[in-house]
Amino acid sequence: MFLENRFYKITKEERAENEALFTVSILPDCNVYDGHFPGNPVCPGVCNIQTIKECAERLVGQPLTITTIKQCRLTAVATPQVCPEVTVTVNATENEGGYLITAIISDEKQGYMSLKAIMKN
Repeated sequence: MFLENRFYKITKEERAENEALFTVSILPDCNVYDGHFPGNPVCPGVCNIQTIKECAERLVGQPLTITTIKQCRLTAVATPQVCPEVTVTVNATENEGGYLITAIISDEKQGYMSLKAIMKN
């Protein structure tokens, strides 16, 4: 995993058939915040997408490559100070040699990102 234990840490995992809920702690000491932005750290959207991808890989049990992003919505800005812990909800449905992944990053107050993508191994 590329960002796990650097940008985020999974503290809890709950699974159903094709879905998993990951409780994720955002690690405020990650060096990504040195450039995004010092003194006012903001979780970069690309890191949120990578976090979803890595959680999807855990769910399906194999490495994945994002081949198509059908929809990606940043609905609020996540920061390690405002939301130090979030839930990443991932659903994986088999689709044409890969998976249709739908995911949401949220906490109890609001959603931060939603993603719908095709990922293949």
